[in-house]
Amino acid sequence: MQQETSTPVRLVQIEPLKKPTVEMNLPKLTEGQIFRKKAYIGFRKITGLFYTKHSWGATRRWLLSNVLPDKVLHRWKPYQRGGCNRCGLCCKIVYRCPFFYEEGETTACLIYTSEKHFPAACVAFPFDPMDLAEVQREVAPAPCPFHYEGQPEHPTTWAALRAELRAQWISGVNKLKEVFD
Repeated sequence: MQQETSTPVRLVQIEPLKKPTVEMNLPKLTEGQIFRKKAYIGFRKITGLFYTKHSWGATRRWLLSNVLPDKVLHRWKPYQRGGCNRCGLCCKIVYRCPFFYEEGETTACLIYTSEKHFPAACVAFPFDPMDLAEVQREVAPAPCPFHYEGQPEHPTTWAALRAELRAQWISGVNKLKEVFD
């Protein structure tokens, strides 16, 4: 048996190019401005229910993010790949979100400058492949960098909610059994 005498190949970690950070002077919103902008968004979404599918999807996302437990809501996150490239296309689908701020090539969301007004639907977006398909349909041909690889045990929201409720019920029954045994 011959022994190789060549030196092992050294692997080098390649770091991505660091873009220079751009300082943005974001306007600070008052509570009144935030509530007026949120009212405008609500009005646009309600009127949009009559002429666009996206408003139905936005209503679905708002409802799911405010009703579902986190375990059910975020069940797709481990399978999510890619990240937001901050293009802002999802913020301008049916109408331009009043919190979306553009300055040259950089973008930002003004709602995140406020400490207590983060919309849960925007923070957790996209929840599942259904949301991603809706956005891809609306912003085509510009691709969103998010995609999913694989799927959770309960891919549909209703099946995941049933499984969570069943687990909670069994947990409660087992605790009762322990008390009475």
